[in-house]
Amino acid sequence: MIVSVLLAAVPLLAVVTLLALGRGAVTSSLAGLALALGLGIGVFPVAVGTFAAEGLGFLPVVVEVTLILLTGVVLARLLGALGAMARISDWVLAASPGATAGAVLVVFGIVPFAESVTGFGIGITVGIPILVHLGFGIRKASVLGLLGMVAAPWGGLAPGAKVASGLLGIPLTELGIATAHYNVLPVCVVAAVLTFAVRDRLAGLLYSLIAGAVLSIGLWGFNSLIGTPLAGVLATLLVVAVLLLVFRIGGARATFDRELALALVPYGVLTVGLLVCSAIAAVWPHPVTTLLTSPPVWLAAGCIAAIVRLLSRGPGAGTILREGVRAWVPVGVATASFMVMGWSLSVFDMSTRIGEALSAFGVWTVPALGMVGSILAGSITGSLSMFATTFGSIASITDTPVLQVVAAGMASSGLANGASPARAALAVTMALAALPTADRSPDAHDVPDAREAADDSDASDGPDSAHSAEPSPAGAPADAAHTRESLERSVLLWTVGLSAVSAACVAVALTLTV
Repeated sequence: MIVSVLLAAVPLLAVVTLLALGRGAVTSSLAGLALALGLGIGVFPVAVGTFAAEGLGFLPVVVEVTLILLTGVVLARLLGALGAMARISDWVLAASPGATAGAVLVVFGIVPFAESVTGFGIGITVGIPILVHLGFGIRKASVLGLLGMVAAPWGGLAPGAKVASGLLGIPLTELGIATAHYNVLPVCVVAAVLTFAVRDRLAGLLYSLIAGAVLSIGLWGFNSLIGTPLAGVLATLLVVAVLLLVFRIGGARATFDRELALALVPYGVLTVGLLVCSAIAAVWPHPVTTLLTSPPVWLAAGCIAAIVRLLSRGPGAGTILREGVRAWVPVGVATASFMVMGWSLSVFDMSTRIGEALSAFGVWTVPALGMVGSILAGSITGSLSMFATTFGSIASITDTPVLQVVAAGMASSGLANGASPARAALAVTMALAALPTADRSPDAHDVPDAREAADDSDASDGPDSAHSAEPSPAGAPADAAHTRESLERSVLLWTVGLSAVSAACVAVALTLTV
């Protein structure tokens, strides 16, 4: 028993070790995938038919996610070339009384809204470039953007909740309401971090408390009144509306002009297209309508809208597309590898063995499992696919209500959804892509001197350190010359640490309430 559990944990331990040694997301993910497949086939074999059927069922998910990343990175490059991100950021600044308020709007409103509509990390591809243009450094913008995954249990219209509901026979609405209760704790963690990460901490605290309260009440209320799938979309829209109203009462003014409208066209195409097609698919199920509810379709449509506008200015679109594809390759490889690794742990029952071993320590291990599963799978849906039945087993063994146990697992998975190595790599990629061309020096991310400088500071630097302080928007961030690997490692350490704090808070709440 002990030997089998230790063998099942080898891929996870290998990934953690490689990441700690600074080997990067690509190397770590490929090594973890190779070990998971090798141990699964050699030590925990399943029937070939089962393996093939599960693999064919999971393949479309992997393809969809990698296409989302591709089109998301390319769209960010295109919007940067058009100056659209700068215009949107200017509007956020004008609509809010300073960069502090703008950061709260992005972290509690814009990122979770985009994530609730589409899922798969689209929120950070929207929010992180805005944070960079607001004047935040690469590291700080990446961490804050990833903390915007605070409403991730409802991301992509809550497919993860549907998975858990179906596997365990829990009413979907009741699961959404219970998750909203526990999700108050991750919201508090994000509010605290955001308060200390901005210059004006008093204003940051005030706006974060308002946004956090509105988000938490909105998630609970809309889950109760409308249902779980749309609760995240409506709650985050409410946050945006309330914050803009508060900012306006405080004297902030922003005008909606033609340039801003053009800058928002790609995002409008993405959001409206997804929502309309999702509504049509619900009324008229068909392979075509199902295809049109896929985020990559509408991200690609947004890219086309940006390309059309870029072509009207002259040549250069091809170069930008190639830059986007090159930036996507390492992120796509790492993400796909981690996803297949998580799937392998599930299909070979390795994750179940780990979970059952942890159940002996009590119900408080559920939030930890939810966090680990979300980090490994890179999605709450993947995490719950691996561990939902394990949550049910732990609830049964410990004689606790399964609804509360699963809800706690989902809530702890939220922030962890942004703490995976693949998401850290994507966040840094988006932040670097948002830099003005003159400030973006690919060569600087590979030279030894830059690596040594980064290594000297990464051990102590955090989102609120001097190296990641907010510069003037016109200048390059102080950490822009650091190596990509050091930036990814620093961002990953901070997001994992904060996710662990969040999961610990949820574990305490679960232990006290069941």
